[in-house]
Amino acid sequence: MTGMLKMQADNKALLDGMCRFIGVRADHMAKLTVHAPLLLSRKEALGKEFYWYALKCPDTLALLSERLPGGIDSLVDALLQYCERMLTRPVSGRAAWRVVEQGRLMRQLGVGLMWVVGAYERCQAHFLARLAEAGLDLDELAALSRLLRKRILLDQMLQLHGHQQSLQEAVDSKHRHLQTMSGLYATLSGVSMALVRCSERRELFQAICDVCVREGDFSHAWVGLLDAESQSVRPAAMAGAHAEAFIPWLQVSAHSESLHGRGPSGRAIRGLAVQVVNDCGEDPSMQPWMRVLNARNVRSALVAPLTLREQVIGTLSLYSGLPGFFDDTKVALVDTMAREISRALERQDALERSHRAESELAFLSFHDPLTGLPNRHLMKEHINKQLQIRRANAQLAVLVLSIEGFHEINARLGHEGGDAVLCEVANRLRRCIYPYGYVGRVGASRFVACSDRHERLDQLVDSLMGSLQQPVDCMGVVIHTRCSMGIVVEPVSDRSDASALLRRGELALSRAKEAGGGHCRYYHVTMDEEIQHMHAVRNAFAQAIAREELALFYQPKINLRNNRIEGVEALVRWRRDGRLEMPGAFFPAIENTDLMRELDWWVLREALRQSGEWLADGRHIPVSVNLSAITLKHEGFVPGIQALLQAYPLPAGYLELEVLESVTQQEAEQITAKLEHCRDLGLSIALDDFGTGASSLVHLQQLPFDTIKIDQRFVRLLLDTPGNEAIIRSMVSFAHYTGRKLVVEGVESRAIWDRLLEIGCLDGQGYEISPPVDPKQLPEWMADWERRASINSTYI
Repeated sequence: MTGMLKMQADNKALLDGMCRFIGVRADHMAKLTVHAPLLLSRKEALGKEFYWYALKCPDTLALLSERLPGGIDSLVDALLQYCERMLTRPVSGRAAWRVVEQGRLMRQLGVGLMWVVGAYERCQAHFLARLAEAGLDLDELAALSRLLRKRILLDQMLQLHGHQQSLQEAVDSKHRHLQTMSGLYATLSGVSMALVRCSERRELFQAICDVCVREGDFSHAWVGLLDAESQSVRPAAMAGAHAEAFIPWLQVSAHSESLHGRGPSGRAIRGLAVQVVNDCGEDPSMQPWMRVLNARNVRSALVAPLTLREQVIGTLSLYSGLPGFFDDTKVALVDTMAREISRALERQDALERSHRAESELAFLSFHDPLTGLPNRHLMKEHINKQLQIRRANAQLAVLVLSIEGFHEINARLGHEGGDAVLCEVANRLRRCIYPYGYVGRVGASRFVACSDRHERLDQLVDSLMGSLQQPVDCMGVVIHTRCSMGIVVEPVSDRSDASALLRRGELALSRAKEAGGGHCRYYHVTMDEEIQHMHAVRNAFAQAIAREELALFYQPKINLRNNRIEGVEALVRWRRDGRLEMPGAFFPAIENTDLMRELDWWVLREALRQSGEWLADGRHIPVSVNLSAITLKHEGFVPGIQALLQAYPLPAGYLELEVLESVTQQEAEQITAKLEHCRDLGLSIALDDFGTGASSLVHLQQLPFDTIKIDQRFVRLLLDTPGNEAIIRSMVSFAHYTGRKLVVEGVESRAIWDRLLEIGCLDGQGYEISPPVDPKQLPEWMADWERRASINSTYI
C-alpha cells in the first residue's frame, strides 16, 4: 500500500510539473471535454488518416501488428480509442501514468519517437479542422486551439518521458548485465587460474568457491562430493557469508525417491545437466530447504554437475539473493565453467594416477608385489650397505631359505592358496628377523635374510626354523611347511660383495636340500671347490663325444643256476687324461642338462651298432641300456627310437631300456605312454636300481616294465643285514606272481651267489661273474665262460 501511494504521488508531481512547463492547469483541460463530441464528429475521417499513415510506415506497422492480432484495423481502432480517452477523460495522475506506460511500451516494441509524433500531428490537424468548421468566434476558436495543442503536447511529453524511462532502464539493465557478465568472466578467469595453480583437489574446490563469491556476485558457493555408497552429497568446500553455519546442514541426495533428491542437486546428478531455480519460494522442489534458504536470503539457485571419467562425482552450487538472477547467458557461462572444472579434474586425476603408477612401479622395482618384502635387487643393496659398515670384528650373516615342496601346495590349494601361504611365511620371517636385519623374497618360494648380529645367529636360526615349521591354516586346510636353509657368515671386508654372499648362500642351500630337505647347512669353501670342479667337468664333457673319448663296456648278466649268459648291460666310460672314468665321476655334472640327453642317444646308437655287429657274427646277445628321465620325457624320444631301430634293426627282445626307479611320480606319469610304445616296438623295459627311490610301490603299479633289477646296495649286504633278505624274498614273490623277471645287481662273492640261489633269484650280474668287458674282448670272454660252465656242468 505504501508503494502504491508513493507511485501515485510521483505521477501527480510529474503531471503538475509538465503542466507548469506548458503553462496550463489540469482543470483547464475540462473545456476540451465539452467540445469532445464536435472534435470526434468525424472519427471515420481520422481513422482513414491513421490508416494511410500506418501504410506509409510498414516497419512500424509490422511491430505494432505483433502486439495487435487484428493488424492495421486493430491499430486504427486503438489509436481512435486513445484519442477519445484523451479528450473525454480528466487529466489526473493515474491518466498520466497510463500515458507514460504507453511511451514505455512503444520503446519496448521498437516504435520510434518520430512515428509517435507523426501520429499526434495528424490527430492535432484533424481536431483543429473540426474546430474551424464549428463556426466559433475567433477568440474562443483561438483559445480552444491553444488548449488543444497544449493537451496533445502534454500527452507527447508524457509519452516521451515513458520512452526515456524505458530507455534508461534498458541502459541500466544492460550496464548491470555487463557488470554481471564481467564478474562472471572474471569468475571464469579466476577459476581457470585456480585450475592451473591448485594441485590438491580440496584446495582447488575451495579456490573455486572463493572466486565465485568474490568475482561472480553470488551470495554463496559450495562444492559437494557424491558419496557412492550412500548417494548423499557432502560439502567439500564453501564460501559466502556464514556459509559454514548452514551449508553443512543441507541434506542433499541423488535418489529420486528421496525428498532431498528432488531438488536441483539431485536432478543435476541424475540428468548430467545444469539445473536452475530462479524463484526458490515458488519452486515446490525447494521446500525441504526453504527455511534455511530464506534465513540466508537465497532467492535463486544454480547447480552444475562435476564429472570424472564420465561419472558424476559432485556438484557446484551457486546461490543469489536476487530472484530471476540466472538468465541463459549466465547459465551458459556457469555450464562452461563446470565443464572446465570437470576437465581439470580429469587432468588432475590422470596426473594422480600417473604419479601412483610411478610410485607403484618404483616400489615394484625394489619389492615383491605379493608380500611387500624387498626383492633381490633391494636385498643386494641392503647387504652391500651392511658390508660398508666398518666395526671391529664385524661379520655379516646371509641366510637363504626355501620352502620345500611348494609346487605341491600350489597344486593342492591353487595359486590363491599358495600366495596365502607365502604371505604367512613372509610375516613370520619379518617377526623373526626384524629388528636384527632385513628379509626379502627372491624367488617363487625362496627368501633371503641378512643380519650383522652374528652373535645371535644361532638363536636367529633356531627361531626361523621353529617358526616356519609351525603349521599354516590356509583356506580351512592345515598346511605343514618345511624349510631348508643355507647360511654364509663372512667378515666385513673390501673383498666382500652381495652377489658373492648370495651365491654362496644359494650353494649352501642346495647342499641342505640334497640332504633331504628341512635342514640347515653353513657355507664352506669346499662347496665352491666342488661347484667349480663340477663346471669344469661339464665343460670338458661337452667335447667328449666329438673327440670320441667315450666308450661302452658290457657287463654280462647270467642265469645264476645254470650259468647261461642272458645278455649284457652297456656301461659308459670316459677316457680322460689316460684313464677310464666311471659314470659317478661325471654324471652329477651333466644330469638334468642337454649333455645327458646327448650321452643317452650316443649310448643307444653305439649299443645298437655293436649289437648289430654281434648278430652279423652269429652271436645273439641282448643288450640293456640305461636311460635318464630327461631323455624319456623329451618329445622327440619315441621318433628317435624309431629312427634308430630302422637304422640298426634288431629282433624283438634284443634291446632293453632300463629306467631308474628314482624318477619322480610326475616324471613317471609323463613317460608311461612312451614306454608302452617302446614295448610295441619290441623293446623290453626294466626298472633299474629298485628300492632306492621314495615311490617304489607306486612305480610297480604304474610303469609298464618287464624286469625288476634290485639295487646292488641291498645285495652286497645280504649276508650281514637280514632285513635286506626279507626285501629280496618279497620281490622274488612279487616277480613270480606278476610274471616279471627279477635280476639282482652286485653279485660280488660266491657266498652271495649261493645265498641268492637259495632265496630264489635266478638272474644276476656283478664282479663275481665279470666286470664290464671291452666289446672286442666280450666274445672271447663269452667263449671262455661257456667252456668253464660246460666243465662245471660235466663235473657236477
